[in-house]
Amino acid sequence: MTSFVNEAQVLLSSDRIRGMFKRLGMDGVSLRAPSRRLEEILLKARSGETIDREDALFLMNLDRDEIIFIILAASEVRERGKNKTVTFSKNVFVPLTRLCRDHCGYCTFKIEPEEGELFVKPNEVIRVARQGARLGCTELLFVTGDKPELVYSVYRDALRRLGYKTTAEYLAAVSEAGLKENIFPHSNLGVANRDELSSLRESNASMGLMLENISPRLLRKGEAHYRSPDKVPKLRIRTMEYAGELRIAWTSGILVGIGETLEERVDSLLAINSLSRDYGHIQEIIIQNFSPKPGISMETHPVPSSLDMLKTVGVSRLIFGEKMNIQVPPNLNPKSFPLFVIAGANDLGGVSPMTIDYVNPEAPWPQVERMERALCELDLDLKERLPIYPEFINEEFLDKMVLERIIRVIDTSGYVLEEANNGDRRDKTKDN
Repeated sequence: MTSFVNEAQVLLSSDRIRGMFKRLGMDGVSLRAPSRRLEEILLKARSGETIDREDALFLMNLDRDEIIFIILAASEVRERGKNKTVTFSKNVFVPLTRLCRDHCGYCTFKIEPEEGELFVKPNEVIRVARQGARLGCTELLFVTGDKPELVYSVYRDALRRLGYKTTAEYLAAVSEAGLKENIFPHSNLGVANRDELSSLRESNASMGLMLENISPRLLRKGEAHYRSPDKVPKLRIRTMEYAGELRIAWTSGILVGIGETLEERVDSLLAINSLSRDYGHIQEIIIQNFSPKPGISMETHPVPSSLDMLKTVGVSRLIFGEKMNIQVPPNLNPKSFPLFVIAGANDLGGVSPMTIDYVNPEAPWPQVERMERALCELDLDLKERLPIYPEFINEEFLDKMVLERIIRVIDTSGYVLEEANNGDRRDKTKDN
């Protein structure tokens, strides 16, 4: 029992870490010995076991003075699986269409037809992909609204003039075009069927769909997912099951602070973990905090505190174990992201030198050099990855054509080659 207190004292002896805790309102934490129940969970994590629902809920309800022990345990588990490595990807963000049939209470991504372009045109996708590759970007991030062709005839007609019936068909076509520019697509289409995912797999390095939350309660009037048919949890789970059957490296995650209870938050993490155990295709979990924006229906909704996020990140690490990649977006947590790494995260997501975060346009990407400095002070190494993590770069999870291109730009550990992330890769990866 004393060892946990001693380790907490060592952690807090660092001026930098103590300063981060102070900014989060955790200065003057009383380092009393953990309770017997907490000590049992800490010892379980230390022995290599993952925690169950009862353990997770207990941890989520700890008070401020005991959060330090979650952080210690999660940090140890992260380092056991990831050593000193923290990753990020360099991307180009393409909002292929911002039309959407959903009405999520926290969203500013969605627009109406009269408010902007119906979609990014094919020649613009190619231009952006080519420019991104020249700047050393390796990820072509496509994000779309959910099934706008079902509610907007003007969009449906415009797609038809291009030769496509659905957003999924158009996304598959531009993904293939982008790949030819030697930048690797990662698509977030939303709820999708098996055929749509199979088509996208031919050109995408990886794909993703945030679960957001497992609770159907959030679909009720006045809740975050009211009037959002594509946020029905069982539909999102089914999409991820299709991805598992198709062997697609998949990113998922939760939104924190959108009106969910602690039980619903934990159950959401457990639902994704169940998918990971059943199919083995979940490459990454994103723990994304709700960020209010002017004009949204949840504009005055309270934001999750940094302490709440710390607990959630730490508990996520203890649920998923040492091998899972856990991401916290640094642009939504510009001051606290190093502490979230200490608390169990090992990835800082996509950062772009040329496009904004269209989902959170108010939050600029941090400079890579700043992330590198912050992590160096914590004795951690920042490495650039592709949109697919090294452990998934193989014939099981990649189409042959995509794998052949990827092999040319990675080192023996599966990370981006130094010469590949400093400029144009097109000559090095030219088709034979």
